[in-house]
Amino acid sequence: MRYCMILAALVTAFTGCASDTVTVTDTVAVSDTVTVSDTVTVTDTAASAMPVSAEAATDTDITSGLVYDESDNTWATENEELSKLANIMKYECALSPDIKGTYLLATDDGIIFIGGINSVDTSGNKVDAYTTYEIGSVTKTFTATAIFQLIEQGKLSLDDTLDKFFPEYENGKDITIYQLLHMRSGIRREFLDERHGLVEGDTNNEAFEEWKRYYSDGYTDEELLAELYSAELLFEPGTQYAYSNTGYTLLAMITEQVTGESYADYIQKNIFDVCGMEHSSSMASGDVTSIPEPVPEGMYAFDLYELTPTGYMQAQRTGRGCGDIHTCAADMLAFDRALIGGRLLNEDSLSEMFKIDDRYGCGWEKFGGSFTTSETYCHAGATHFFRAFNVYYKTEKYGNIYLIQLHPTCADEKYTSDCVFSIQAALKT
Repeated sequence: MRYCMILAALVTAFTGCASDTVTVTDTVAVSDTVTVSDTVTVTDTAASAMPVSAEAATDTDITSGLVYDESDNTWATENEELSKLANIMKYECALSPDIKGTYLLATDDGIIFIGGINSVDTSGNKVDAYTTYEIGSVTKTFTATAIFQLIEQGKLSLDDTLDKFFPEYENGKDITIYQLLHMRSGIRREFLDERHGLVEGDTNNEAFEEWKRYYSDGYTDEELLAELYSAELLFEPGTQYAYSNTGYTLLAMITEQVTGESYADYIQKNIFDVCGMEHSSSMASGDVTSIPEPVPEGMYAFDLYELTPTGYMQAQRTGRGCGDIHTCAADMLAFDRALIGGRLLNEDSLSEMFKIDDRYGCGWEKFGGSFTTSETYCHAGATHFFRAFNVYYKTEKYGNIYLIQLHPTCADEKYTSDCVFSIQAALKT
């Protein structure tokens, strides 16, 4: 019988979910008042485009000063120099009714474009910059940030080996935190291995039941580590690249050991609160306000709803550090600006974070691969029903440009548009 592992879009990134208490009524009030024409300028001059603390984020409307187009639920800058970039975004988002989700393009100083495209949230409102999504592996950028914060505090070192934190792990003495961050540890992608392969088209088997338990948080940390300890490495640590969700969950566990608090609490206090990310959560469930799209027929050889019945991930423990965070485009922008602006990490840490070793930095990849000279960095994420893209362009003309795409679908690129490529091409001209 032919086997297929739950990789590709299924475990390409991993995630969890979060609580119905997140409100977006303040942020959609702008669209509710648009009744006269297709376009209107939002004029809330009291708001700031970039929250720098939880207090500063209160009552902030990220659409302030933008022109709203009710026909396609988009907001765009009036800045003449940046309008060509806004027009590219608007064009790309209108190419197909299959394109869905929230799009945001911004500089350090202002917003270029926001689009809430062909989708509604759990309250029946059109999605916007405050609609929350599962962001999958984009979580890894947050985990890497936490590790570098602890390094700056002298609590960790890139050269620390895993046996310091997991003394029962025989291979731990040969694997460093540096190698975990750069995906060069040799640790397999998931804690579960090839023994838990899925028989194509057959969900009535022991392997499938193990994956169901895995994705419903049925494994304890002790069980996860037991799987790790019994597994062979894919290669000698430091010699090759292999993408590993497991490695970043281990980094989250190390964060917990060093700080004495949960990964979720650490991320909340040291990243979310610092950046004013009021619509974000870690290791939570029930707070995603985006509604996942049905899985396209034939995308999987089995019924994905057997693994994730509600459409929302329930693997907060197994996904922590590698794919557990939920957030919105506005919060994601606040994080990017704070990170690149040096408010979360110092210059040395940022330099190491963006250093590409073979194919991967630390929670970032170079867009186009390590061979390109482009100053564009990104990270993609996918859960069973959601996709996310976080892109950072470093330009001479405009300074830092941030592109965030959050989608309620795990389907292929035709559902997410080519904004990343189109904006990069425009920035080169």
